[in-house]
Amino acid sequence: MEAGLQPDTNHRGDIRSNVFLTALLIGGKEPLPVRVRNLSPGGAFLDGDEFPPVGASVRLVRGSLAVAGNVAWQSDGHAGLRFAKDIDVGAWVRRVGHPGQRRIDDTIDALRHHQRPAAAVDAPSLVRVSAELDGICERISASPSLTVEVGEELVRLDALARALQQIASDAGGFTRP
Repeated sequence: MEAGLQPDTNHRGDIRSNVFLTALLIGGKEPLPVRVRNLSPGGAFLDGDEFPPVGASVRLVRGSLAVAGNVAWQSDGHAGLRFAKDIDVGAWVRRVGHPGQRRIDDTIDALRHHQRPAAAVDAPSLVRVSAELDGICERISASPSLTVEVGEELVRLDALARALQQIASDAGGFTRP
């Protein structure tokens, strides 16, 4: 373990907040989407498809918040993080300003209260998002400095735009922005 990431105190006894938050774990080949299931000033319990190895240095990012730490343990789609410094749990569980995160948080809150979440598919907005993705793809593909890696990502973006158009069409027959 890196010297700078060893916490000064043992946080195992910290009070934990049970939460269901989305975040990114950065520390491997690419950022990994994770779900934060509980959070304390000194660490977090995560759900995810994969994690860096035990002892790996990572950063947990949620909106504009980020904290460095280490993977303390992992097993069967779960992992524990030990933070390099204490966090303000209240700031991390507050709804972040990103509209996508707000929709996710609102949906989870509705499900927790056994209520029907807001409409999952807003077809007209999906069409607008798809059109915007198309525009981005066109502008990037016209760049004279386009690399092979960026070109491959463009193909993925284009496929997502087509998928959004299909979802919007299936949801309500909307095919134009």
